[in-house]
Amino acid sequence: MNSLLHKLHTDSKRSNILLWIILSIGLICYKFNFHELWKDEWQAWLVARDLGLGDMLAFLNYEGHPSLWYIYLKSWTYIPIEEYISIQIAHSILVVITLYYLIVKINLPSIWKLLLSLSYFIIFEYGVINRGYILVILLSLIAMDFIMRDKHSWKLGFILLLLCQTEAYGVILAGSITAYLLINADGNKLVLNKNILIWSITGFLLFVLTVFPRGNEDDFTRAYNQQSFSTEVIHESIQGHLANVFAIGLIDDTASNGVSLIGFLLSLFVLFILVWIFIRDRRSLLTLLFGLVAFITFGILIFSGGVRQWGMVYILFILALILSHYKKSSWSLSRYVLVILLMIAPLIHGIKALITDANIPFSNAKEVGLFIKEKIPSNVPVVVINKFETAPVGAYAERPLFELPTGDEFTYFKWLEKVYIPTQTELNLFTKFKKVGGIVLLTPEPIDMNRFPNAKLWQEFSDENFKRENYWLYSVALPKK
Repeated sequence: MNSLLHKLHTDSKRSNILLWIILSIGLICYKFNFHELWKDEWQAWLVARDLGLGDMLAFLNYEGHPSLWYIYLKSWTYIPIEEYISIQIAHSILVVITLYYLIVKINLPSIWKLLLSLSYFIIFEYGVINRGYILVILLSLIAMDFIMRDKHSWKLGFILLLLCQTEAYGVILAGSITAYLLINADGNKLVLNKNILIWSITGFLLFVLTVFPRGNEDDFTRAYNQQSFSTEVIHESIQGHLANVFAIGLIDDTASNGVSLIGFLLSLFVLFILVWIFIRDRRSLLTLLFGLVAFITFGILIFSGGVRQWGMVYILFILALILSHYKKSSWSLSRYVLVILLMIAPLIHGIKALITDANIPFSNAKEVGLFIKEKIPSNVPVVVINKFETAPVGAYAERPLFELPTGDEFTYFKWLEKVYIPTQTELNLFTKFKKVGGIVLLTPEPIDMNRFPNAKLWQEFSDENFKRENYWLYSVALPKK
């Protein structure tokens, strides 16, 4: 038994480097050959590209995300490369560094590293999809590296401050790491660490100042939970953060199909396994439970979220494994097996996601954008209904789109804006104002032909795609006198 545990603890650096290189090259090749950007990926880029630094930072309260990802992207907007390529390169660099820390720098069993790297959350949700969540993982792993090397200096504090500038979920992970550093080795009392506390609190305050909603209160309340303490919302947050993470693909998606008794019981089972895994390391267990309670509470009180947000619990799980595993004597074979058990469903779902994204488009936005770029002259305005859904089309078409009733050009959008549906008269007036014989109307769903009698369906883009983003193009000519 001891020799088997020793083999599990043994971590060959050469094999880890080889694994890191293979996964990094494979993931980059996959991203550039198969993945298409959708609205969430384009939005951050468009905001960073089209707003000055001050205006961009002031805009982030509409985005609900701190500044680090946007500042990073802004530096890439000055490089004269095709934009969708720049986004992929910028994100890929962070993914490769993240995998380096997870596979090479961090001390975990090699089989765990492989299973974690190929999990849905690491390889696909945060690896293929170009979002700022990758910064949460990278900075968390850098913090783990400092802790494992007993480097509790200002550098660790600065990493925690930066972690608070990634996502609200980064704030929770920074809080969890801070909690670990404030709990003594036996896990039975708190110790004062002024250095870490100052950095963490400063990071939290910067997060609040950047992201705290300002403006129309009615608009912002639509983005947050309206019935926080209802049984369904509580059930959804528990099931989403537990069963929907560790049994992803084995139960219906909680965000799409709601909660179930099976999902709740499975959540309790997952929680029992998590406690059992870390029960011999009270410090790591308390850290895990602190973060888990914070995630669930955030889901109940503020924002329900979905798989992308709930997956941050998987990152918390990885951090707890790292924090606990260096105490090799406290581990047993049964606990190793339980850890692998929690990795199986995310692994299978990750492979399925890669296969699906390779076989069907992630979104139809690219196809529509290229169609507009090729077929529609630049002097013919493309007017949209629903900026939120159609913005990525303009990004791929490399041209601004128009919105009504203002008639202004736009590239990015505000998440909380209400969708405005113009009338045929407004379309006619806009056409005359632009001194053209007709316009093209772009919509994310079929229009009411009775409302727009002059519109004729030109092209429909509703083939199967990962995000179910479909589009319709209509030609709208001025009526003959």
